[in-house]
Amino acid sequence: MTTTPAPERPTVTDPPDTTDTPGPSAEDPRDSGTVERPVASGSRTRIAADLPGLGIGPELGVRRQSGARLVYEHLRAEIVAGDLAPGERLTEPVLAERLGVSRTPVREALRLLQAEDLVEQQATGGMCVAPLDAGDLGRVYDVRSRLEGLLARDACLRATAADVAELERLVDLMERMHDDETEVLRIGGEFHGLIERVAANRWGAALLRQIRGHVDRYRALAAHERMGGTDHIEEHRAVAEAIASGDPDRAEAAMRRHVDRSGELAAAAFAAATVEKES
Repeated sequence: MTTTPAPERPTVTDPPDTTDTPGPSAEDPRDSGTVERPVASGSRTRIAADLPGLGIGPELGVRRQSGARLVYEHLRAEIVAGDLAPGERLTEPVLAERLGVSRTPVREALRLLQAEDLVEQQATGGMCVAPLDAGDLGRVYDVRSRLEGLLARDACLRATAADVAELERLVDLMERMHDDETEVLRIGGEFHGLIERVAANRWGAALLRQIRGHVDRYRALAAHERMGGTDHIEEHRAVAEAIASGDPDRAEAAMRRHVDRSGELAAAAFAAATVEKES
């Protein structure tokens, strides 16, 4: 007897991501060229109610990957902000219930976070938030310094008068908002993002994005140490002036001094926090 094969189910794919961002693949949520702001503490909320039809909630829709991307971005922001603490255990059922999603997008989001080394596989088979480490901090800032120095050099060679004016505007805005830690972080991210876009160095930007999650985890420590002072404002102003000068060596050096100083402050804050935790 001849058996009639069952008809193949049509494959449903996401619409193409139209974000105009240089880098390897637009399908990877880590490739976004924007600087992500940490979410405020206490942000452990359900997200399904605000995201109908995106593959999250009781019914898994046709855009499952979009759902995983949104869960990824939400969990990543919680890790960067410290709302999900270093070493905290992550379980699919608990996360799915808290966020109001099915386990499938949670599983895919955790896989992406593991690829970014923001979560780690435990010996027992579960997942946990990757710990912070003083040695890792130093290496992350060393790589960041080299990459951002390169982008500042390239931006110096390409910057228009309008680009320079925008950098100066951001520095002035940072000065006016210097007592607001959240705003200083946001404006600083916009400043560095503008330099990245002006540099138009596709591979340098892609490499920087690969470590951005780790940079952001430690960056909040440095920002907290700088509150109340103006040295970080002067460092940003020096970078803007160096780019405006048209001297690429000066631009690279100014950026590296700024990033290296941030690394020193982050290391001091981390060491102090470690001592306090152990006492």
